Amino acid sequence: MEAKSWKDSSAIMQRVVLPPDTNVFNNLYGGRLMEWIDNIASIVAFKHSRRNVVTGSIDSLYFLTPISIGDIVTIESRINYVTKETMEVESDVVSEDHITGDKKFTTRAFLTYVAVDNSGKPVPIPELRIDTEEDRIRWEEGAKRSEYRKSQLREIRKHPPKI
Repeated sequence: MEAKSWKDSSAIMQRVVLPPDTNVFNNLYGGRLMEWIDNIASIVAFKHSRRNVVTGSIDSLYFLTPISIGDIVTIESRINYVTKETMEVESDVVSEDHITGDKKFTTRAFLTYVAVDNSGKPVPIPELRIDTEEDRIRWEEGAKRSEYRKSQLREIRKHPPKI
C-alpha cells in the first residue's frame, strides 16, 4: 500500500445548532457535539484506510466554551498518526455567531479508529506520509498519545470493574 498524506483524507463539516440539538440553557448538548465529531472523524478514517472502521477511543475531549443555539459549528478533522491498523484523528471545533461572525475555538478531540474486515478483525492500512515539519511534530505527539492509550487499555483489561 502506498503511503498517503493527511490532506488526502481531511474533512470539514459545518452544522447550525438547532433547537433539538440544545439543552435547557439553549446551548449545544455535549453528546450531540460528540456525535458530530465522531461522524466527521470516521469519514477521515474511511478515506485514509478505504476500509470499514470502528471507533477505538475518544480522548482529550474538552468543552472549552458553550456553543449557542443558532451558532454555526465548523469541525475540521485530519489524520495525525497511524499504526499498522489504527489511525489517530484530530478534530478541532470552532463556533461562529451567525449574526456577528465572531468565532471561538470550542473543542479539540483525538479519536482512534481501527480498520476492520467484514468479520470485525483488524486489517492493515496505508502509512501516513510525512511531508512537513508540522506533520513530523503531529506524528511524534500522536505516537506519544498512542503509547499512553495502549497503556490505559492494558490497565483496563487487566483490572476491569466488578459487575
